[in-house]
Amino acid sequence: MNTSRTPINGNRRSGYWFRRGHRWIGVSLLFFVILLAVTGITLNHGDKLGLDRRFVSWSWVLNAYGIEMPSQLTSYADAGHRATLVGERLFIDGRDVDQRVSTLAGFVALGPMLLAAGENAVHLLTPGGDLVEVIELVGLPGPIDRVGRIGGQAVVQSAGSLLRSDDDIAVFTPWHDVATAEIQWSVSTPPTASELAVLELAYRGRGLTVERVLLDLHSGRILALPGTLLMDIVGVFLIVLGMSGLVISRSRNRRENGARNDKESGS
Repeated sequence: MNTSRTPINGNRRSGYWFRRGHRWIGVSLLFFVILLAVTGITLNHGDKLGLDRRFVSWSWVLNAYGIEMPSQLTSYADAGHRATLVGERLFIDGRDVDQRVSTLAGFVALGPMLLAAGENAVHLLTPGGDLVEVIELVGLPGPIDRVGRIGGQAVVQSAGSLLRSDDDIAVFTPWHDVATAEIQWSVSTPPTASELAVLELAYRGRGLTVERVLLDLHSGRILALPGTLLMDIVGVFLIVLGMSGLVISRSRNRRENGARNDKESGS
C-alpha cells in the first residue's frame, strides 16, 4: 500500500507546484498584458484619434529620445518678423509652417505678405505663418544666393543674375536694368535668447508623435534593446501561460470525469 500511494502523492505535489507556477506567471504578467491591450487597442484607432498628428511635449520623454534642436540654424529678420531654418524645418516667428526646405537664402516682408527664399523656390506666407503659395523659379542659373526687395517688389539673385517680381509677387522675370544700390538685401542675423527658447520649444514639441511612443511601448523599443528583449520574454511566458492553462484545464476535466464515473459505478 505504501508503494501504491507514493506516485499519487508525487503527482499531487507536482500538480500543486505546476498550478502555483501558472498562478504566479499570470500575476507577474498582468501589468504587461494590460499594457499590450491598452496600447494595441489605442493604436488600432490611431487614425481616428490622430495619433500621428499629436505630439509629446514632456521634456523628460524628449530627452530620453535624444530629441534636441540642432545648434546650426539660419535666421533672417525683417519688419518685426523672423524666419528661421532649423534642420530642414522652416519657422516663422517661432511657428513651424510645415515647409521642408534644404536652405534658407533670405526673408523679406512685402506689404501684407512674407517671402522666404529656399534653394530654387520662394514661399509666400501670411504674417501668421500660413502658407499662401510656393513659387518655383524655373530656369535659374543656380541656387538662389540671396533675396531682397525694391519698393514693393521682391528681388532674387542667382549666380549673378537677378529676377524681380511683379507687384502681386506672382511672377518673377529677369531684371537687367539694375540699380543694385537701391535693393534692400536680406541679411542673416542670429535670434535672441528669448526667440531661441521659443524655437526650441516649437522644434522639440513637434519632434515626437504620440503614435511613435505608443508603438515603442507596445514593442518595448522605448527601452532600446533591453526593452525589446523584455517584451520577447513576456511573449514567451504568455505562450507558457496559455499552454499551462490548457494542461490544468484538461487535468481538471479528467479528475471531474473520473469522479463522476466513480460515483456512477458506486451507485
